[in-house]
Amino acid sequence: MELNQTSICYYDKRMDRIVTCTETADTIVPDTFPDVGRVICAYGTAAVKDQTPQSGRLLISGMVQAVILYEPEGGGLRRLTVPISFAHIEECEGVDAESVCLVACRTAAVDAAAVNSRKLSVTVQLCFAIECYCKTECTITEEIALPGIQMRSTMQPLSLIEQARTYPITVLDDVNLQEASGLSMLHTSCTVKVSECRAIRGKAVLKGEAAVQCLALQEDDAVRVLTSSTPFTQILELPDAEEGDAASAQVTVLEADCRLEADGLLSYTVSASALITLRHMRAVRQIEDLYLPGAALQIQMEKKTLRTMPPLTPFAAEASDTVPTEQHVSHVISAGACCCSAKRGEDNTLQITAAVQVLYLGDDQQLCFLQRMLPLSMACAASGEISQIELTARASSAGEKGMLLTIAAAGMTSPVESFVFSHISSIETEKSAMGEDGVTLRLRYIDREQQLWDIAKECGATMDAIRRANDLAEDASAVSNTMLLIPIQV
Repeated sequence: MELNQTSICYYDKRMDRIVTCTETADTIVPDTFPDVGRVICAYGTAAVKDQTPQSGRLLISGMVQAVILYEPEGGGLRRLTVPISFAHIEECEGVDAESVCLVACRTAAVDAAAVNSRKLSVTVQLCFAIECYCKTECTITEEIALPGIQMRSTMQPLSLIEQARTYPITVLDDVNLQEASGLSMLHTSCTVKVSECRAIRGKAVLKGEAAVQCLALQEDDAVRVLTSSTPFTQILELPDAEEGDAASAQVTVLEADCRLEADGLLSYTVSASALITLRHMRAVRQIEDLYLPGAALQIQMEKKTLRTMPPLTPFAAEASDTVPTEQHVSHVISAGACCCSAKRGEDNTLQITAAVQVLYLGDDQQLCFLQRMLPLSMACAASGEISQIELTARASSAGEKGMLLTIAAAGMTSPVESFVFSHISSIETEKSAMGEDGVTLRLRYIDREQQLWDIAKECGATMDAIRRANDLAEDASAVSNTMLLIPIQV
């Protein structure tokens, strides 16, 4: 006898999570800088230098450039940069050196406290959004070449990720900004959005846009927001890809290097990582039950779990909350948010924790800074696992001393399902108790509805033999309230 076995190779998503870590550092104010009077705000820009999967873990390391804007005791504003290194280990069973991982690192919050007029204590909270795909092989028995074997099976459609690859991408541009002469850079943030990912023969065409937002300090100590965006097209090698294959991509920024020249020329280089996945549909025969009429079977079987990954579906949600402020908000300069946690709630809700940073002016035109960890509940009817969450924030004045924060979330969902298959590794037959070949008949009354499969298996017959002996239709699958003539194979 032969077992017709199918080996299925695919990439299983073993890790899709958001985690946070905290790094601290003390810094001495340089001698050329004045004493610290009041810390106004603190921002951070993270750069991922390394992301290495190993046996059961992912090692992430990099550097945060913390920027502190403070007011000296004599007045005016000064900008101080503090580099802080970070290292994080995330454990996950199944991750190895061949795993394909994508890490997005964002600065959720930066706290700078003056120990004294010449020393600052800086705490940075980092947020990592991690996806990790592991190459997996699953063997499934679809057919058994044994004369007379009776099998009940179904065809199970599966959507599987058959390729997962990461690629380095660099986007650079020089932009002459209007009325930007004499500005100095305070903080930079960068995002990359994908507009198209298309598979062609052996390649993937990736199109998108890198958007840079800068906070810049004028000579009169006013803060301005500068923005620029650069479209890009990348043609990436994707072996075995064919026209029309379901390809998808996500891109995350690893490092953004921005420089603002004295003449208003903004130069930036964005280093990013693109994760390309290729999905294929296939059908696998799932054996549900089997027997051999007239013989006993000794079956060695094990259960195999296979996760299907249908294409991702975009979703959007929004929530608002009012938070108190130290003084009246007269003008909002900038607002940003990053997702620190997300989970499904009851009644189609999405429960997230948003790290929000808002720079604004009070009534006296003094710079003020609001930094909050905001728990929010958003209505979200999209089903499935949630990933790739991006937050944007809007802020406005609310009452005398309050701020209305509106957080919009956008991301992807996928109804991931697990299927359990019975993998048969060996079958042995034993002779029947009667010890001879032949056919005998049994007469049996069926009072309540029973499946022909169950009757045939119990009596050592076949469904076709029962149908022929009782003039049943070829597609009859159940009987009730009838007398059956059952041919029994021995």
